[in-house]
Amino acid sequence: MQTDISLPEKVILAFIIIATLGSMAISYIDHEFFASTLTTEDGLIEWLTVVALAATSLVCLYRVITLHGKKPMLFLSMTFLLGLIFMFGAGEEISWGQRIFNTKSSEFFQQHNAQGETNLHNLVVGGKKINKIIFGIGLHLVLLIYLLALVPLYKRKTGLKQFMDRFAVPIAKPYQVIAYLAVIVLTQIIMTSSRRGELAEFAGSFLFFLNIAFPYNSQLFDSRGD
Repeated sequence: MQTDISLPEKVILAFIIIATLGSMAISYIDHEFFASTLTTEDGLIEWLTVVALAATSLVCLYRVITLHGKKPMLFLSMTFLLGLIFMFGAGEEISWGQRIFNTKSSEFFQQHNAQGETNLHNLVVGGKKINKIIFGIGLHLVLLIYLLALVPLYKRKTGLKQFMDRFAVPIAKPYQVIAYLAVIVLTQIIMTSSRRGELAEFAGSFLFFLNIAFPYNSQLFDSRGD
């Protein structure tokens, strides 16, 4: 098990800290710039989020290729599924290129999407945005269970460890757990801006990358280990 922090991890972590705290400061100093430029649609924060999600997806897909024939099909399938989830997240962030290619949404999305765009996370069902229910409350709940229950128990319960290893679950290192929790507190409790969700997505996407690319159980994904 690796708990040390490599140079790439230190660089990415430093970037997350500086960018998150810097953006928070900007939100208080010049909220108009923070809301209308920094965290706006197709703004810097959103595109960095897309890059992080896409990079995380590529890490997963690369593992599927390099571990093919060395790991069970269940392991490879779950890794592939995880890659698809992150690729889906990247696509959703940019509404699948709709604004880039200037394409028109179908009538369904024009009527049921809060922004009239072709994506699922802004759909409105029963007067409530899916984004807040599934990608907000739901994601935070799952993340907290993962960080506060599964990660600690993984190191103590052999049965759970074997189960999670079988399903190719990357386990967060201690510093990643602390960083996740810090981001939740900073963006969901301390910040008051209506655009705080975009900053949370940005920081979270880069932490996802660290968690997936440099997990505590990294030897599980090392093609040279078998």
